[in-house]
Parts: sequence; C-alpha cells; structure tokens
Amino acid sequence: MSILEFFEPTIFTIKLLVRFWWLWLAPTLFVVFRALWVSWRQQLYKAAIEWTLLELKIPRDIAKSPVAMDQFFIALSSVRNSPGDFEEIYLNGEVTLWFSLEVASFGGDIHFYIRTPKKHRRAVEANLYANYPMLEIEQVSEYLDRFPNSISDMYARNLDLWGTEFVLGKPDAYPIRTYLKFESMDEERSLDPIAALLEVFQKIDRKENYLLQILIQPADPVAWRAEGLKLVDKLKTREEKVIQGPLGEYTDRPMRTPGETEVLKAIELNLAKPGYNTLIRFVYIADKSVADGQSAKREMTTAINQYVAGDMNYFEHNRSVWTQAKYNVFPYFAPKLRAEARKVRMWEYFRERKLPEESVMGKYILARPWNFNIKQRVYVLNTEELATLYHPPTMLVMTGPLIRRIEAKKMGPSVGLEMFEDQK
Repeated sequence: MSILEFFEPTIFTIKLLVRFWWLWLAPTLFVVFRALWVSWRQQLYKAAIEWTLLELKIPRDIAKSPVAMDQFFIALSSVRNSPGDFEEIYLNGEVTLWFSLEVASFGGDIHFYIRTPKKHRRAVEANLYANYPMLEIEQVSEYLDRFPNSISDMYARNLDLWGTEFVLGKPDAYPIRTYLKFESMDEERSLDPIAALLEVFQKIDRKENYLLQILIQPADPVAWRAEGLKLVDKLKTREEKVIQGPLGEYTDRPMRTPGETEVLKAIELNLAKPGYNTLIRFVYIADKSVADGQSAKREMTTAINQYVAGDMNYFEHNRSVWTQAKYNVFPYFAPKLRAEARKVRMWEYFRERKLPEESVMGKYILARPWNFNIKQRVYVLNTEELATLYHPPTMLVMTGPLIRRIEAKKMGPSVGLEMFEDQK
C-alpha cells in the first residue's frame, strides 16, 4: 500500500467537509457561540457576588462531636440555588453559589474561617449558633491581604510558595473514613479527626504559613445520587458463568463476600445524605530562608491520609495542577516555566476561592501559556464527610497551645433586666 492510499480515507473526508460546509458550519458556530456567551455571562455573575469572611472564635470546651457540624451542613444545603430557565441561564449567567471553609496557620497561630456569599451570612451564622451555642463568630477583613498579591511580589519580599489540590482516588460514591469511625464507646479511646491536621499546622516555623481551603457548593441531589446508584447497580451485578458438570450444564452465581457487602452498604449510606461539590486546596508560603515545599507536601499527605477507608476512598494530589513539574512528566519540556505558571494560577485561584469552570469552553478560555490545564476537578462529599474534615475541635484535642481560644462567651442581657429609664 502506498502512502497516498493510506491517507485516502482522510483526504476523502476532508473533501466531503469542504464540499458540504454549508451543512455543518452554521450549527458548529452556534454551539461555540452559545458556550462562549454562557461562559461570559457566568463570569459577570460571579464578579458581582458580594462576599463576607467570618472567623470562628473557638471556646475552651466544646463537648459536641462533629455530628453537630454534620447537622450544620445538612441545613446549609437547603440554600442551594440553581439556574432553571432561559433568563437565568443565558441572560443572568446564574451559577450555584459556594462557600469556603478555611484553616490558616500563621507561624503556628491557627485560625478558622468561613467565607460566605453576603446574602447567606445570616443562614450560616444562625445554623452555626444552633449547633454550637458557645461559638463566637466575628466578621473580619481579608486575612490573605497580609501576603503579596502576585508571585513576583512574593519573590521581591523573599517569600516562596508551594501548593496543591487534593482529589478523590475512587468514584465519589465511595466514602472516606468519617468521624463515626473515630468515635468509641470508651471516651478515652475516642479521637477527633481534625487533631492530626492541627498538629501539622501548629508545628511550623514562625516564618512559615499553612493555608487550607475547602470549597463547597451544594450538589444537585438527583444527579449525584443517580450517578452513585449506577455504581451500586454495577457492584451488585455478578458475572454468571455456565459450567459443564457431571450432571450437565448449570449456572454458577458467585456469592458476595462480607467485605463486598460492607462496601455496598457504605456506598448506599453515603448516598443517603446531601452532597456538596468539593475542591480542597493547600498553599504553603514561607520565607526563602526556611522554605521547604517538599516537607510541607509530606506533612499534609500524612494528615490527609488518616481519612483513608481501606477498600473505600482516599485523597491524593492532583499532579496536573500542583506547583511542581519535571522533565519526565508530560509535556516533558520547560519544567521551570511550567512550575512558575502553576504557582501563578494556584495563588490566583486561592485568593479568589475559585472553582473550576463548569463548561469545557470556559476552561479552554482561561487556559494560559505554559499552563494549558483543564484538569482541575471537583468531586462530591456528603455532609458527614465534610464534617469530618472541617469542624471546631472538641475537648479531645489538646488545643490549648494549638489555637487561640476565647475564655468567655459574650452573653445577652438577662430576661427582665431593666433596660430603659421608665422601667425603674
């Protein structure tokens, strides 16, 4: 076969497309234009969102387990908004609003934050107070302003940055190890699942900063459960074999092992609670004299590994977005330039608490030289899993030296207290 004969089908297809361009060009342009239009309108909608940053002041004695935070996330899922008609999708560019759960350590000084759309501030505070009456919530200014806005400014101030995003290693329906697995009938044997994270965040140099960001967006309950049920159906289906025996053919239906039964049960329980589209980011910023991004990576990996659930689910680094690149990893060339571009994007997205674009076209629009990356992804965690990752530390955590706690709770006036002159 000659070279021309080998390419003959391709040449014929190209000729056909050129000849009948009037059939496919208009529909193609319409699809592209619609995607560009929706992406543009969504960008305008996001830019107009007003945000509020709240700091959680932790009391010295929280006896409640993470189940209280579980209830908080269940209640918060009810504020989900979703575009449903032509005006909301194509004119307003509406997207589902999201929240940011954050833990920051400034040289070992640990703080808890929640960033919420301003319109949902009262819902956030009311549900937090309902589940943690002794908690104190204060609106604060942007704590990220203590750091430079850009990577070049960081270098000018003798700072360096390393960052990563965590993703699930298995399909979303598989659960991670949750707080229920950390609890024990014997109080002395119980553990707080946030303890390991706080230990890592506390034992750092005064010139180092650990910043953790958990972006959550209420998921479509129908869509994510339907996807999970597909996995359940697949696991329930056992391959039947027809075997020739001494008395003729018979069908062999393999029995499910106890471990497989437990996995199915865990997945079904996982799907029973509301879910959130989730993205976890971690950024390490330090003075160059002490900066060690690889040590920070190992410590965070150790802290996050406590949520591994055997044959269930686990977290791993999204190597397509973390701020390092090597010659032996695709696309192989210019690793330093690619690493720098990843740092720029990581810090920009962290400051903006940015979720990946919902449309493929939107992802391509935001692609950049040396970082043509569309592999950021969100996954669904249910309320129980989120409460495991983020909650006010309980009395089980020896946090006296770890986080700054409030010694007393601000209380309102007593009932019947004389407040006005005419009441005397």
